[in-house]
Amino acid sequence: MINLLEPLKISLASLLANRTRSLLTTLGVIIGVAAVITLVSMGEGAKSYIMNQVGSWGVGANSITINPGEENSHTIEMNLTYADAQALRAKVNNLQYLMTEFVGPGRVNYGKKEYRPAFALGVSADYPYAYKQGASEGRFFSQAEDAGRKRVVVIGKTVARNIFGEFSPIGENIKINGIGFKVVGLLEEKGTMLTYDMDDMVLIPSTLSEMVLGTDKIWEMFITVDNENQVPQAVQEIKKVLIARHKKEDFHIHTQQGIIDIINNILNAMTGIVSAIAAISLLVGGIGIMNIMLVAVTERTREIGIRKAIGAKQRDIFLQFVFESVLITMSGALVGITIGTLAAWGIMTWLKMSAVIAWGAVYLACLVAFLVGTFFGVYPAMRASKLDPVEALRFEV
Repeated sequence: MINLLEPLKISLASLLANRTRSLLTTLGVIIGVAAVITLVSMGEGAKSYIMNQVGSWGVGANSITINPGEENSHTIEMNLTYADAQALRAKVNNLQYLMTEFVGPGRVNYGKKEYRPAFALGVSADYPYAYKQGASEGRFFSQAEDAGRKRVVVIGKTVARNIFGEFSPIGENIKINGIGFKVVGLLEEKGTMLTYDMDDMVLIPSTLSEMVLGTDKIWEMFITVDNENQVPQAVQEIKKVLIARHKKEDFHIHTQQGIIDIINNILNAMTGIVSAIAAISLLVGGIGIMNIMLVAVTERTREIGIRKAIGAKQRDIFLQFVFESVLITMSGALVGITIGTLAAWGIMTWLKMSAVIAWGAVYLACLVAFLVGTFFGVYPAMRASKLDPVEALRFEV
């Protein structure tokens, strides 16, 4: 039976006897593992953040987005209308919500104050249900108010702060592009999404879009069905209705699961690329370990000769040097994992994102470090184990 404990003790004693050299040898492994853990964890954190942001806007697997113009076209032909939306509402089965979005310039006036929000949108009354953003104060306008072209508006908190300060805007009268509106609701705060302030908006009934925003063309329609299994059927029904009305397919449809998959694929590819680059330092560290181990074999030739002379076998010498190499890489991996985890947590916290520790990358880093240590330790260990004890005892450093 092979005694593994004795070579392990000798290897550990040898490393502790040369602490500075051992530490410097592990630096390549430490840097490589720390970089991989940091980058992969940041990639997972970014993915989680984006998915949470997308999910907070009601974008689930049961959602469908319809945009004007042919897909991959260099020009966008604005050809979707309110009548198209009404036709879809009447003819698409299992429809849960249908939200139309008209986009135009907005100028808000309240007395002598003037403010230009980032978004001025004409939307349907399904907005708070489709996008999961209701009113924190007051209410959202109703289907009847949308159909009746009532001059009511719901504003975001950024707009409210810039116009009304700390006072409640509910019931106040403002003008949007010179047309009077009554503020009936204040939107729940959403914060930023991909650098855009999603609270810097005013929402008016979609039926007033042409009069107020200067457009009767829909920028986007957002539809949800009862469950994700009904999405393929809904897509076919949407195409059938719109092609019948337009006489051609001058629009494009995206399912939200497809968009989510695209985002995941992009983030995974980016994380993989930067992690592969960082992993190169592990290879460089492994080469450094082999170099140091070869130097150690030369320096300790007489020691090897003495051990062989008193009965040490080739496998004992071989295991001693392999264990030294593995101990160097695994200790470097543990330090690198600690540094990488703390770095990822610190950076993601500073960016105000949830810190996600990529445990899969941690396990993989340990495995790779073990394999690197074993691979780059075998050749020096073989050289050491094959030294002739008589020649080794004659060797002078």
